[in-house]
Amino acid sequence: MHRELLIWFFNNNSLDRDTSPPAAAFEHFRIKILSNDIDFQDMIENVIKEKLPGREDEIRKERIEIEAADTCDQIVRFMRRGADLMNQDFLVKKALEFEDEIIPVIISMLKTSLNDLFIELSVRVLAICGKDICQELTSVYNNVRNPYAQSLILVALGFKADEKSIPWLIKQFDELRSLYPDESYHYGAYYALYEMDSRFYSDSKKFDSSSVQPE
Repeated sequence: MHRELLIWFFNNNSLDRDTSPPAAAFEHFRIKILSNDIDFQDMIENVIKEKLPGREDEIRKERIEIEAADTCDQIVRFMRRGADLMNQDFLVKKALEFEDEIIPVIISMLKTSLNDLFIELSVRVLAICGKDICQELTSVYNNVRNPYAQSLILVALGFKADEKSIPWLIKQFDELRSLYPDESYHYGAYYALYEMDSRFYSDSKKFDSSSVQPE
């Protein structure tokens, strides 16, 4: 439906590979790991053991606390507090046990949240949940006050939106780039479109976990 439009978009908008990947790249990567059921802890466990000895006990203690949570409110508190990098995927999966209750709560909170950790965990929940939330996210988008939250909501939409949303996402890319020329918020739309290109048009659907940036 919009294959030629996406070709035009990527031909005219490229990543700056001389700078660090934007936050949207990292979130896209983490969501791909979750959606492909790859264990992030296994990927970096040896690094943690070598560089930060003694962390295992802290990680294990926090994971036990998360596992013991039995209400939506408790999970939201964990998400607002944040979790160790090694426990974040576990927390996201725990949140999905309360999917019907927690989705409307975090969507509402994203409108005003300035808490980066909460925003990041929330968009991972939204991106891999089983609910059709595309219309709800696009409807709330303009009411989100924090451009960082807007950027990551766009990343989540890359996993949830249908083809007809492609022109809208390109519009958000242009608007965020115009409004915040010195920031990388517009890359939320870039990675959403990259994901949608893979979902709808790519011949190869296999995810390569060795890279956070598109070829």
